[in-house]
Amino acid sequence: MEELRTEFDQRGVKVITVSVDLPEVIAEKRHLHGLQATMLSDQQLAVTDAFGLRNQGVHSAPGSEPAKALPVPATLLIDREGTVLWRDLSEDYQRRSDPSVVLAAMQAHFESVTD
Repeated sequence: MEELRTEFDQRGVKVITVSVDLPEVIAEKRHLHGLQATMLSDQQLAVTDAFGLRNQGVHSAPGSEPAKALPVPATLLIDREGTVLWRDLSEDYQRRSDPSVVLAAMQAHFESVTD
């Protein structure tokens, strides 16, 4: 996603990641992602459940995972009022939205300040 940094900045888009990882794990592994984003821990699944993204299928949290369950991997575009404008869900917890798909969604929903 970091390859879209210019596009994010032009549109005033803030990138926020949410995971069930503990805050100290997020801080420790943050550099591995290379993403300039706010990274949040959702151990209690409050954000996950608010967006209806709790995985009810095969990716329930393993016994070694401190969270009760895992979220469905998703990319959301949310406006300033909190309305979900677009979402891309993945069945594979290791796959995320392709940057070209995210760019097309941003172009459809958010104006560039340079346009």
